[in-house]
Amino acid sequence: MRRVLAALDCSLAAKPVLAVARALGEVLGADVAALHVQADSARTLRVLARAAGVPLRVVHGGVVERLVAAGGADDIAALVIGARGIPGDPRPLGATAVAVATTMLKPVVVVSPDADPHPTINRALVPLEGDISTSLAPQPLIELAPDVGLEVIALHVVQPEAIPAFTDQPQHEQEARAQEFLARYCPWGIDVVRFETRVGRREELVPLAAREYGCDLIVLGWLQRLTPGRARVVRATLERSRVPVMLVPISSTEADRPAQGGPKTLTSRADVPDDGSDRHAA
Repeated sequence: MRRVLAALDCSLAAKPVLAVARALGEVLGADVAALHVQADSARTLRVLARAAGVPLRVVHGGVVERLVAAGGADDIAALVIGARGIPGDPRPLGATAVAVATTMLKPVVVVSPDADPHPTINRALVPLEGDISTSLAPQPLIELAPDVGLEVIALHVVQPEAIPAFTDQPQHEQEARAQEFLARYCPWGIDVVRFETRVGRREELVPLAAREYGCDLIVLGWLQRLTPGRARVVRATLERSRVPVMLVPISSTEADRPAQGGPKTLTSRADVPDDGSDRHAA
């Protein structure tokens, strides 16, 4: 049985992290477990986990090392972690979350400490940027969607200069372009996703669209690099959105892999590949 692992600490993020882990477990058909790398008393966390019906394991050692090791276990489908300890922290990710998210080779779901997650994940936003590799990141949830009642909104952000200067039949041409786009970059999403197009800057429109559409989860592929000038969409989404963000990692070599290929490491009710790209953040 696959599991979703909730990384708990004694900060304000613990409660929403646990709630998101339970909601994600429902979507993936996975059990939920919690882990705390003990730095001080875990009594409060034990009470919180017990009330949620989630088993809590308390371990000692280096926080990042223990979380990455536990999250890398074969039966772990995803790890859920708090973005930072307090709502007022201006950083998109705290030091522990950065180290875990940039190291783990599994999906990491990042939860803001001031998030108020729904008990269920009903709607997910999956940005598609016209690239085969980036389109693989949300494939697991898209393929699961019909079976679990998940509404998926595929968002394609168009740069202003890419818009045709004029058209005789805008409604028909827009529909045809949407079908062509999905057939090329998201064939598993045809007749499954709700396709939306926006014009502007991706880093601004992704978090804005998640709020406007009432999404419970954002799925972004990335190359696990948060250095200056990289991962702009990831960084902006974590800074501006209270919606949990699933970061799906790939390597630079996987970014060029055909859409039909790749190892299947995120297994739930269907075997689907765990791939993506941070070209969303280019």
